[in-house]
Amino acid sequence: MDTVGHVPRTGLPVACTLGPDDGSARLRRWQALAEKGGPSARRSGHRLEVSYQAEPGVRDELEALAAAERECCSFVAWEVSQDGDLPVLRVTADPSDPDAVAPIAALFQNWMIGTPVAPAS
Repeated sequence: MDTVGHVPRTGLPVACTLGPDDGSARLRRWQALAEKGGPSARRSGHRLEVSYQAEPGVRDELEALAAAERECCSFVAWEVSQDGDLPVLRVTADPSDPDAVAPIAALFQNWMIGTPVAPAS
């Protein structure tokens, strides 16, 4: 089953609500998932797509992390789906604010494929 986040229109500033200790622990979980799942990432405008290898436990941890991120970083949508055998994370910002996805994309910079595509004007 796919999970879908939402992009609320609250007018509030874009910010993660995790505390420093929680943020460190969350980053360690993302790093462990990257080590296990060998991600490849691509950003296009207001969208980030990260594909993972079909290793045991990768999809479950990706689902859990996306659910946790929806709680603290609800300024973007977090969706986990399957593309063939590969678990895929899609993070989508409001098209009018494509830079909202930039700090999240920066976390995946070591796994980026190609050059980011600028949003259409």
